[in-house]
Amino acid sequence: MTKITTILIIIISFNLNAQIDGEFRHKICKYGPNCFAYKFNQNGTFEFDYSQDILGSGTLTGKYLKAKDTLKLTPDKEYFSAPSKIIETDYKDLKSTKISIILQRACKKGKEEIENIEWYVSINDGEYIKTDKTGILILPKTKINKVQIKDFFEIEVKADALYKLTETIFYPKSDNNNIEIYASESDIEINSAMSEWMTKLLLLKGRKLFPITFEPEEAFLGKEKTYYEKFD
Repeated sequence: MTKITTILIIIISFNLNAQIDGEFRHKICKYGPNCFAYKFNQNGTFEFDYSQDILGSGTLTGKYLKAKDTLKLTPDKEYFSAPSKIIETDYKDLKSTKISIILQRACKKGKEEIENIEWYVSINDGEYIKTDKTGILILPKTKINKVQIKDFFEIEVKADALYKLTETIFYPKSDNNNIEIYASESDIEINSAMSEWMTKLLLLKGRKLFPITFEPEEAFLGKEKTYYEKFD
């Protein structure tokens, strides 16, 4: 094989799999109120801007892989778990021990959301005791070595937990009688509805991108008219 032939093969191969650069807007935008647009960058990343009557408006980011004329999109993770923590201080009633369970919801970066709900708590491997509706349990002064928590579904319904937590067992390190446990919701199975809904497999034909998988816009426009068109 000559050097020139090798170079040509490399160039052809690169062109078949070269990344794309540009913005594509969905035909549905002409009819409103729904509108969707992709911006593809040559570094293999994309932005997906959406405005949808049920799921709201926003922007998703992610990575895409181009193989010949097919694009496969993988959205970035959106929700993240906050680190679990224990805060131990002195409670005003020296004859009591106060345990507070605070749920830290998985959130987008830069945001924080906590929730105060009831839990079942096991102290030092004892039987599970129900907290009040805000997650607070007050009991006679007790040396706390271990706290394990479960939610209503696990104890009363004998079903899977309503909230998936990053950890359910906590070990206080001091003799303080006011123990605040910040339990973190797991982000493993959490995704936005739009991230699940968006089209992730597209066919590139000139200045148009055609969804390979079904998308709801087909019900309104028909399959032949359901596509994204490049705009400058």
